[in-house]
Amino acid sequence: GLAVTQILLGLRALMLARARVKLYWPALTWAALLILIVAGAWWGMFAMHNFAQWTFGMYAVVLAQVTLIYLVAGLAVPDLPPDGVVDMEKMYFAHAGWFFSMFALAVLLTFIKDEITTGHLSSPANTAFLALFCVLASAAAVVRARWYHAALAVFSVAAVMGFPALASYLT
Repeated sequence: GLAVTQILLGLRALMLARARVKLYWPALTWAALLILIVAGAWWGMFAMHNFAQWTFGMYAVVLAQVTLIYLVAGLAVPDLPPDGVVDMEKMYFAHAGWFFSMFALAVLLTFIKDEITTGHLSSPANTAFLALFCVLASAAAVVRARWYHAALAVFSVAAVMGFPALASYLT
């Protein structure tokens, strides 16, 4: 919930400062996409309410993952300076290393969480999907090519929007 709040507060700040904001569409795309990703994480964690036996390890992994998701959300639309021009492209690339590193770590924790909570990884399609996201996010943490980040934003929207339909077709 805090992650969505963080993103919405950032988007609100952009709207309020719109006269001095130079927009960068990949940054806005990731902000919107993270709202969907957080909703998906909520949905996935909802099933955990049925667990009768929680261990500290299970709790620690879940806590680490939601902490990373919150930090990623905070970097999606970072705090705006009180005055002057806000160049979202510069802000995006100033934080891209941290943003995508923590994103990749959050995805990696999904594998650990699945193993700890259920004793196995998720479906092969979901495991492959998450592994691909982890690799692409890891690359984005070090690659500064604007074409890569633009392509990754478009691909990620298509993947997150299309994967549920594809996964249901494959099963």
